[in-house]
Amino acid sequence: MFNNAGVSGANGSITTADMDAIKDIMAVNICGIIHGIKHAAKAMIKSAIMGGLASHGYTLTKEAMLGLARSTACELGVHGIRVNCISPHGVPSEMLVTGYRKILRNAKIGLKDVDKIISESGSLLPGRCGTMEDIAQAAIFLASDDAGYITGHNLVVDGGFTSAYSTLSFIYQ
Repeated sequence: MFNNAGVSGANGSITTADMDAIKDIMAVNICGIIHGIKHAAKAMIKSAIMGGLASHGYTLTKEAMLGLARSTACELGVHGIRVNCISPHGVPSEMLVTGYRKILRNAKIGLKDVDKIISESGSLLPGRCGTMEDIAQAAIFLASDDAGYITGHNLVVDGGFTSAYSTLSFIYQ
């Protein structure tokens, strides 16, 4: 599938961003692509590539954040401001429990169950899942002088999950 739509809109600083203009750009660059994919997918339904474990809307907004981090890093770097983001996976939370309940069609799944699932199959680190502390440590690192030359970066904190697993299309069934 090839899908292409794009307008650039007005240039300007993030500090003076016109939200209506951004919504217009999103309508073409994002909603236009979604519209194309939606209709093309009906003819090309077989796919083995994973886009994410969450809804398309959630995944879309998270990917948009990556682009925003890169573009604002370009703008704000001249002021000595570093802009980075963190993409966690496999950190047991209520949001993740809700997702697993839906995916596995089991309303009885709880936090400990999700912890066990991730520890056994959602990480390349046996017996280990991510913790809120892991994400906090990543944020502390990115804010520290030790990361002084890192900007426009997405730090993936996922126990290697996204490096190894790419055929989970069953979640969209």
